[in-house]
Amino acid sequence: MSKEVKSKIHKMIDSIEDENTLQMLMEDVAYYTGDNDVAEDLSQEQLKELDDAISEADKNETVDWNDFKKEMNEWKKR
Repeated sequence: MSKEVKSKIHKMIDSIEDENTLQMLMEDVAYYTGDNDVAEDLSQEQLKELDDAISEADKNETVDWNDFKKEMNEWKKR
């Protein structure tokens, strides 16, 4: 099974021509195959922003998904 899945993944990757898409895929694969902690590469300011975001989520201080989609659609029209 593993070889079959790998083969399908390789074929999909080989079909991608867009360099930006390949770059994003490479970053994702590196994340899932790496042993390093993502937070190790963040600055103190970025770590604080991450902590603040987690705190907001814990307090349910988030934006409703439908409201977010509406805002994004309005932003795209600008």
